[in-house]
Amino acid sequence: MQRVPISFLMAWREIRGSWRQFVFFLACLAVGVGAVVGIELFATNVESLILRDARSLLGGDLEIRAAHQLSESGRKTLDDLSARHVEVAHVRELVGMAAVPVAEYSQRPGAQATQLIEIKAVEDQYPLYGQVEMIPQQSLRDSLAPLDCPSLPCFGAVVQESLLISFGLQLHDHLKIGQAWFVVTGILVKEPDRVASAFSLGPRVLISRQALQATDLVKPGSRIRERYLLRVPESLALGPLRGELQGRLGSEGASVSSYRDAQPRIRRFLDQLTTYLGLISLTSLFVGGIGIACTIHGFMRHKLTTVAILKTLGADAGLLMRVYLFQSLFMGCLGSLGGVAMGVGLQRLLPVLLGELIPVAVSSHVTALPLGKGLLVGVVTTFCFTIWPLLAIKEIPPALVFRREVEQHHVQIEGSRLRWAWNALLQLVRDRHRLGTAVMMGCGLTVLAAWQARSLTLGALFIVAFCAAVILIQVGVWGLLNGLDKLPRPRSFVIRQALGNVQRPGNFTVGMAVAIGVGVMVIVTVALVKSSLLVALGERIPKDAPTFFFIDVQPDQRETFEEIVQREAAQASYRLTPVVRARLRAIDGHVIDPEEHKGKRNGWYFTREYVLTALSTLPRDNVVVKGAWWAAGSPPAKQTDSQHQEASIRVSIEDQAAVNLGADVGSTIEFTVQGAPVSAVVQSMRQVDWGSFTMNFFMILSPGALDGAPMTYIASAKVEAEEELPLQHALVQALPNVTAIKVGDVLANVARLLEQLAWAIQGIALLSMVSGAVVMTAAVSSTRYRRLYESAILKAIGGTRRVVVASFAVEFALIGGLAGLIGVGLASALSWAILHFFLDLAWTVQPLVLGWGLMTTVGLAVAVGLLSTFKILGEPPLAVLRQE
Repeated sequence: MQRVPISFLMAWREIRGSWRQFVFFLACLAVGVGAVVGIELFATNVESLILRDARSLLGGDLEIRAAHQLSESGRKTLDDLSARHVEVAHVRELVGMAAVPVAEYSQRPGAQATQLIEIKAVEDQYPLYGQVEMIPQQSLRDSLAPLDCPSLPCFGAVVQESLLISFGLQLHDHLKIGQAWFVVTGILVKEPDRVASAFSLGPRVLISRQALQATDLVKPGSRIRERYLLRVPESLALGPLRGELQGRLGSEGASVSSYRDAQPRIRRFLDQLTTYLGLISLTSLFVGGIGIACTIHGFMRHKLTTVAILKTLGADAGLLMRVYLFQSLFMGCLGSLGGVAMGVGLQRLLPVLLGELIPVAVSSHVTALPLGKGLLVGVVTTFCFTIWPLLAIKEIPPALVFRREVEQHHVQIEGSRLRWAWNALLQLVRDRHRLGTAVMMGCGLTVLAAWQARSLTLGALFIVAFCAAVILIQVGVWGLLNGLDKLPRPRSFVIRQALGNVQRPGNFTVGMAVAIGVGVMVIVTVALVKSSLLVALGERIPKDAPTFFFIDVQPDQRETFEEIVQREAAQASYRLTPVVRARLRAIDGHVIDPEEHKGKRNGWYFTREYVLTALSTLPRDNVVVKGAWWAAGSPPAKQTDSQHQEASIRVSIEDQAAVNLGADVGSTIEFTVQGAPVSAVVQSMRQVDWGSFTMNFFMILSPGALDGAPMTYIASAKVEAEEELPLQHALVQALPNVTAIKVGDVLANVARLLEQLAWAIQGIALLSMVSGAVVMTAAVSSTRYRRLYESAILKAIGGTRRVVVASFAVEFALIGGLAGLIGVGLASALSWAILHFFLDLAWTVQPLVLGWGLMTTVGLAVAVGLLSTFKILGEPPLAVLRQE
């Protein structure tokens, strides 16, 4: 029978005898593993939901999307599908205005007369998959059917509850959309194919296709999203059918998607979100790793005599390292199991933190793979942060059993911190064992980060950034400690004692500051970026920015629109701009295939719908950076009949769009406008200030280029606050197809989403602070005997309990202050880099955020430190001193 290795037996005896010293070791690991497992379970559940409900989320087996109605040929293509037993449901989505009767409105103080809404008009076949959830639950077809009302035409409508709250309505009340009346027959809870609900222009309203026709909202050039949902029989191959439809409808700017694509836009958004949250959770795990290292270091100091005795009995350093490594890995397994349990609970909180940022309803199923990943990540982290402190076993001399000079050795090391750091680096390079261990640790942590980030490059960058932050915090702490050395000696005994404790060798001041400082840096960085974005949203709005944008003003409604604005808002300044909607067809003869650019970075430049206008003068807040603007009084542009001749229409393109499209001055860009081809030569490139909140365009055509095209008008208006509601109400009454978009409401929606996202990230980042607090507790616990002896001496010479508590409190406040100052400083630098290089925004000083970060850190450090030393204060001094 094979014997159990002696290293395992010795490790088991150590575990049984000293497991209480690993309590904080387990806590440090559990918090980090719990964060990793919670994020991984959340990501797995989202992925499985998208794959399981792919048909419902798409709305069918196939979906055809277009920005305008299909041509007669395209509609015939869809009609022909019925012969192949393919079921088609046509869905039309647009933005409109809803209103309540004036008499009813006047009886409800505080309700609005008009409200911007998102309309979804469906056919009887909808939904092909899934079910529309509403209150009360009933047949959607019956809910949207025509009704017998005093005012005709009249139909049923299912609306979101926010619309009822806005108008002060209840079920079965009436509202008006366009030229038709509607009775609220249900409250909309969930649409099976509605997945992106984080940002919307208004409450959702479901009506029938017949009702949409009765509203008279659809006009030539109206902005409508056309969706054709297809249910394909199993006997018909999906792939070839998709290719066939894409080939026949691609020329009309339509895109065909399959449920097998599993919602690439949603997956991309959620993948990015879970990747960043996963890296933040890994930060908390690595911060916990610092606590693991501190615990092992303190444990080995406690075991110095034991190790020295074993060496005198013949045990070599390799055997002893295996003993304590096995012990640490066993504890790592236990801590990882605790973290797995925490992660299962954390995944239930993530949907609450993320709120409406999640476009799908996520379940809380527990699957084996994320749990296994959490266990493996925990064990590898334990190994990486344990192996380095265990190298000290090799340096413990057997003669140490006869003397106790450990503290003096540390004094020599800490005497000159910079010299010690340089000597440690030289020793690392010369000692192949230490160098090999450092390389192994770095590779292990990089692999963990790459696994979590699903990218070797991103994982390596994360490790570099984390190590840089740790080094900067450590150097900063050393600098501040050196500064404290040069200060005049304070008169207060409490402060002198606290300063001595902070700089005492073996006090883990640097380790505690690093652990806390990393968490502070992450949380404060998020808060600073969020605050700067909100400030930018508020302060970058010019004083003359428009209050409203009005879309879909028809050419024959222009005069009426101007009369209403002048009557209801006499002091208003407004501007009407003619526009058409178009899609790119080719650039310099190279035909654009939207499928090639889907999912690519900046691919939306090729796949989006462009709003074109023709202007004679350069818009304000636009600067020509290449080429020249056309001269005033230029002859009207004309489209040539021959495709071999150069088009006389000219276009000015936004500079970033030109770079991403690969266009330059002299390039020829071909558009498709309502199915008709239009070619234009690039004459200039413009830099556009999109923050001006005026009407800006990626593409501006030369004067006369849109003559004869199916144009509509977009209007902007600056209106006084007391004139806003009367103007909206008057326009809805006279021009129901015109949609009013209030700039302030849109910005408020954006700000709300920023707040939601910031809270979610800070909620996960808070685990880094929790890990830092646990690390601090572990570090204080590892110095328990020294603090116990110190308090006994103070009490023996007449010091009161109050003096001891005060000295400890000042010590912990100094540690928190060091960590807070450096963490806040690094957060300021990091937030500046994010705003400057990635968001192109100015960094602004946020004293409240910085002060909150610093004071919270100090308070947390004092609270954690005093709670960790609470039992020490009650020990009688005589019992402690007798042990010496």
